[in-house]
Amino acid sequence: MILRFAQRLKRKCVKWAKSFPTETLVQAQADSTVSIDKQARCCGGEITIGHRSSIVVEPGAVLNAQIDIGDDCQVVVGRDSVLQNLNLTVTAKSQVKIGAGVIFGRQNPHCENELKIDSSTLILADKVRLMGCHITVRFGGVMTIGRYTGIGFGTEIRCEEKIDIGEYGMISYDVCIYDTNVHSTDWRKRRERIDAGYPLGAWEVETPTTKPIWIGTDVWIGKGATITKGCVIEDRSIIGLRAVVGGLAVEKDAVVVSPKPRVIGRAGGNEIS
Repeated sequence: MILRFAQRLKRKCVKWAKSFPTETLVQAQADSTVSIDKQARCCGGEITIGHRSSIVVEPGAVLNAQIDIGDDCQVVVGRDSVLQNLNLTVTAKSQVKIGAGVIFGRQNPHCENELKIDSSTLILADKVRLMGCHITVRFGGVMTIGRYTGIGFGTEIRCEEKIDIGEYGMISYDVCIYDTNVHSTDWRKRRERIDAGYPLGAWEVETPTTKPIWIGTDVWIGKGATITKGCVIEDRSIIGLRAVVGGLAVEKDAVVVSPKPRVIGRAGGNEIS
């Protein structure tokens, strides 16, 4: 039975290969749908699709990525998007919409983007640029990124409720944006997860404390800044280098910087209390 399925899958892949230029291996369950436009170009990587799922690739899109789609998921790759240096994992009834002209990792082929969407929704509007960032959306979270927003190398975003990033945003390198505590603040629950997860790690099975993040239009977030749950950053604001913004409402056109360094004591070879 497995052999017959593999033979059918091989024939299906050959049929697809005749309809558009491809070096991408596509493996899909029989009850899933693969719709790749003839004007799309699949030039490497692999696409695997579980049961009752679908992927739609629109004209002009370029795929050179590892895309793993689980059961009951929908993925749309918009017109003229470039997906390279990308690991995309979509599981458990998730939806991913990649708008037209979205670019993953085009300028630096050695910097990989990693996106994990589990039971959640990710929507990237037209002409978003992601250059080597890590995004995780889980526990039914909804994350949206507006048109022309760019996100730099090493930035990490964790969404477990809602993160809304506006248009024309500049999010620099090594930025952290978390709408969640990630783990419980109760040490007893953390210990339970450590025990249960050993040796792989303390992966949560219940939603930690979360609060939405909203980032407006034309916002610039500097290198190494951290945005934590509950933040509202209004239009045209600037978050400076290494600044930490948690649970704060930043008004329009504001500039937020890290605290000024200060002397808190004299060591003189002794411990500072």
